[in-house]
Amino acid sequence: MGSTESPKLPRGVTIRKHSNGETINITFTYKGVKCREPLSNLDVNNKNIKYAERTLGEIHNKIERGTFNYAEYFPRSARLKIFGNAASGKTIKMYLDEYIDICETRNLSPSTIGGYKKCRSALSSLHILPASELTPATLKQWIQSQKTTLKTIRNQLSFLRSSLDEAVTDGVLQINPVSLVTASRYQSNKSDAESSYIVDPLSPTEVSALLTSTGNKQWENLFRFAIQTGLRSSELCALRWRDIDFVEKTAHVQSASVSGVTKGTKTKAGTRKVELTEEAMIALNDQKPFSFMKDGCVFEDPKTNKPWASADAIRKKAWVPTLRKAGIRYRNPYQTRHTFATRLISRGVNLFWLAAQMGHKGPEMLFRHYGRYLKEYDGNTERKPKLVSGRN
Repeated sequence: MGSTESPKLPRGVTIRKHSNGETINITFTYKGVKCREPLSNLDVNNKNIKYAERTLGEIHNKIERGTFNYAEYFPRSARLKIFGNAASGKTIKMYLDEYIDICETRNLSPSTIGGYKKCRSALSSLHILPASELTPATLKQWIQSQKTTLKTIRNQLSFLRSSLDEAVTDGVLQINPVSLVTASRYQSNKSDAESSYIVDPLSPTEVSALLTSTGNKQWENLFRFAIQTGLRSSELCALRWRDIDFVEKTAHVQSASVSGVTKGTKTKAGTRKVELTEEAMIALNDQKPFSFMKDGCVFEDPKTNKPWASADAIRKKAWVPTLRKAGIRYRNPYQTRHTFATRLISRGVNLFWLAAQMGHKGPEMLFRHYGRYLKEYDGNTERKPKLVSGRN
């Protein structure tokens, strides 16, 4: 058997052998200091050796031009301490990445992490800018260039502000520049009303068509219960049989399932007891043969006989096919919650009671989302609907 020849190494590129294998290293001189740095996670082969040679060439060129940023190439290097503040050369992208890593360490929900990653992508035009060079004027220009809603811009700036708090901690920034700008000042043409969520409830005829077109009893039970209780899809996924009080006819909502992870409700007010109508009780009784004896979640995906993985799974597998079969114009499953709210508002229910049923702190959210429906509200704040008698 012939022996394998070692690849020819360019000047400044070496191979270091250690107990776990081999690592490609590059050597260069920076500010009179001889530096040897590993290129981690690279197999030793001709392709990666060529990559190391190109990287070394880039470093030499930047050193000659005076633009070399040690932290950009080797953010975890111990030699950063030799060249002054280890964080001074960190870019905005580095701080965005660092903050997401912190959030993952804190075990924040997958949906929250996913939202932060979307914000990071939206801030791409700021990525290469050193954090130390970010100014309120730069942020002003960025805000003015955005085409999204004011609410979205605020969310992105909130993520950026939290990320750059780490730069303040590192001493790279004295003051977080994001705290010095106000998005609405430069996007005043986009009002909150224009950017708010569109309420588009199902009509009584559409509700009837939806429930008769499911083609699956478990889907029908799920949709009927959703329309009669106003629970969010994530709350429906996590609702367990032990949360149901068949004597008092209530559902204790105390958790939600997001991206397959069950957690507490969105807010403290979200943990609540929802009064159940006869229609909601019918949905539960019809669901019993499918999942009651398992003593787990109430609603299951009939294709897997397991609890629904997520709100998106409900939308894709059950909601969209049913709407198509029924010939109903598409809107998302969250509209079952709006259907619940607008139906009760039209009956003149007590808005404080309704807010509690929906998991809001008070009726302010109802005014924000259902303003045009409340115009016909008769002002009677004493009346409650007959929730536990008669079909709705």
